[in-house]
Amino acid sequence: MERLQEALSRARDRRQQATAAATAGVAQAPVGRVAPARNGDAQFNTSSQEAWRRLAQYEPNERTLKSNRVVAYFGGREATAFDMMRTKVIQQIKANNWRRILVTSPTPKCGKTTITANLAFSFGRQADFRTLVIETDMRRPELAHLLGIKENLRFARVLSGDEPAEAHMLAYGNNLAFAANKVPAENPSDLLLSGMAREKIVEIEKTYAPDLVLFDAPPLLASDDTAAFLDFVDAAILVAAAEETSIHEVDVAESEIAAATNVLGVVLNKSRYSTSAYGYEDGYY
Repeated sequence: MERLQEALSRARDRRQQATAAATAGVAQAPVGRVAPARNGDAQFNTSSQEAWRRLAQYEPNERTLKSNRVVAYFGGREATAFDMMRTKVIQQIKANNWRRILVTSPTPKCGKTTITANLAFSFGRQADFRTLVIETDMRRPELAHLLGIKENLRFARVLSGDEPAEAHMLAYGNNLAFAANKVPAENPSDLLLSGMAREKIVEIEKTYAPDLVLFDAPPLLASDDTAAFLDFVDAAILVAAAEETSIHEVDVAESEIAAATNVLGVVLNKSRYSTSAYGYEDGYY
């Protein structure tokens, strides 16, 4: 535990040094980056609202969400840790004019999809803030299962240009939407590298005008899928599992992210030692 905390501390120090260096130079936008289309922009106001209304609605099963530890859906004390993360993310995206945030982990079973889902519902409780969650973990998609989605969503078909986006997206209310996959896709790294996939995401951003796009990405060290996509996002959150993720894995994953985009933060998941004073009983921070 102490060794992992030391690794996280080193990662934080590197991020601070990188930020200081970037301040002295000229910031480079990720490939395909377009100016954020905020909800108040007149050109997106009416059309984007209509686009959201056309989406089928997600019908949550509270028993499923509770069983899968998606506690932010319910709000309250158990959601405090995610609400704090939400606040920090909002501060960073506003300060840096970011919109695309990727969530990944060094290896499988660190809980990055659970973190993504909880963050999404935390953002969803901000009525004037639109959040779109896109699953790019297409080898072992888990988001639909985690949320209890029964619809046959195959967002990979949208990224390949074969089907329209609204056919594979579900909205929860008028400011949170999920684009997921019920089954694995073929050749996901080729798809994520393709110009078509990136063009489709840009089109979706223009249509739905989200304030934030959260990408639930594959584990960074398990394949080249996430590495192929890092240059397209503004920043990444790295999820490590306490007593499971090694120092080396954290170092390598953090370095790979930093080489392609910004490291927004590192989340230590599954910790059994965090205090319950702020509602952290589930071990997230």
